[in-house]
Amino acid sequence: MSSIHAVIMAGGVGSRFWPMSRSHKPKQFLDFMGSGKTLIQMTFDRLTHVCAYENIWVVCHSDYIDLVKSQLPKIKTENILAEPSRKNTAPCIAYATAEILMRDPHAKMIVAPADHLITNEQQFTKDLEECIEFLNINDGLLTLGIQASRPDTGYGYIHFDQSKDKGFEIYPVLQFVEKPNHNTAVEYLKQGTYLWNSGMFIWKASNVMNEIKLHLPDLYSFFENYSSKTNISDIYSHCESVSIDVGIMEKSEKVFVKTVDFGWSDLGTFGSVYALSDHDKNANSINSHKKS
Repeated sequence: MSSIHAVIMAGGVGSRFWPMSRSHKPKQFLDFMGSGKTLIQMTFDRLTHVCAYENIWVVCHSDYIDLVKSQLPKIKTENILAEPSRKNTAPCIAYATAEILMRDPHAKMIVAPADHLITNEQQFTKDLEECIEFLNINDGLLTLGIQASRPDTGYGYIHFDQSKDKGFEIYPVLQFVEKPNHNTAVEYLKQGTYLWNSGMFIWKASNVMNEIKLHLPDLYSFFENYSSKTNISDIYSHCESVSIDVGIMEKSEKVFVKTVDFGWSDLGTFGSVYALSDHDKNANSINSHKKS
């Protein structure tokens, strides 16, 4: 476990959940499901099953540092990486990767959003362990694809090559596709070779940095000589805002997907929260969330 690091991306503002989620305390810092834990606390806890808590990192906007410290008291202060502005997931991941490589050039990274729900954490742990075993003998960028249970138009999809099983239900990715219309989503479900894009990744830190160098050379140049003295504000004032999917995953020829089914939701809408909540006799959603 010493060379396994986990990065929690916690920079979002959760605008679709206003007025519960507000800029001063967004979605990831709220107990949406009435479990007694916030989403970021649940994310942190499940990652400790595959990664020492000393190797868990959080990347967040500088406004949220105190929230992270109060909700995750076990995390080391130096493992909280503050972003001076929001530049999407590629700069966020490049920043975390540069920090991790300074400490551990042989590191494997798990990258996960802070605000997703996973109900079968035992299966989640097993799937991550298989991904790490795969990376012990393979290079490449690995993402988790959720087995689609309905023709959902709210998710992006991953088209994979079912004929080339690499073991552990891991396959080469053929294409990332944007959120489809209903008829297209129905066809994807029928074909069985399309998965929901979870936005979670597993890879060797050195490999993803090499892919950033190849596909996002300007971003790479900002982090090429990264050190503890690097001015992250200067980098963020100049770097492009781009997602890791658009910047790297859609371009790389070394992308694989593991098919998974561990009770996942990105909790993207109030409707998804309602569907996963307990209900009273009048079909009202029940949880213990209190305004704060």
